[in-house]
Amino acid sequence: MDPVPAHRHRSRWSLLSLLVLAAPLAILNPSLADPLKQLETGFCSGCALSGADLRGRDLRGFYLIGADLRGADLIGADLSGANLEGADLSGANLEGAQLQGSRLSNADLRGANLRFADLTDAIAIQAITEGAQVEGLEFSGAELYRSNLIVGGDDNQ
Repeated sequence: MDPVPAHRHRSRWSLLSLLVLAAPLAILNPSLADPLKQLETGFCSGCALSGADLRGRDLRGFYLIGADLRGADLIGADLSGANLEGADLSGANLEGAQLQGSRLSNADLRGANLRFADLTDAIAIQAITEGAQVEGLEFSGAELYRSNLIVGGDDNQ
């Protein structure tokens, strides 16, 4: 039998390479198809968790840089020591959430419910907080440079 010509052999490998590169990451790693599954790893940078029900979840020390948590329900969640730098938490419900020592620098907290949340020793440099609800918010020892957490908050609701 004649061997496969070199140009046909290469084209098969090229096609296979193209298919592998074009395959969605979710097929290669099924946990990426479900952000809640990926969240279980503790590393969910840039995860799409908009509107997710995360009430009471233990997210201590989680890596959530740039995560999309718009409108997420985080009532009573423990985010102590979590890295939420650049995360979008606009409209999120963080009532009673534990955020001690968390990093919220450059996070978007516009319209978020932070009532009775605990931001003790948190770092929230340049966080965007217009319209955030802050009644009963604990923030002793927090670094709030260039953040208007109290000025922009609505604590009359």
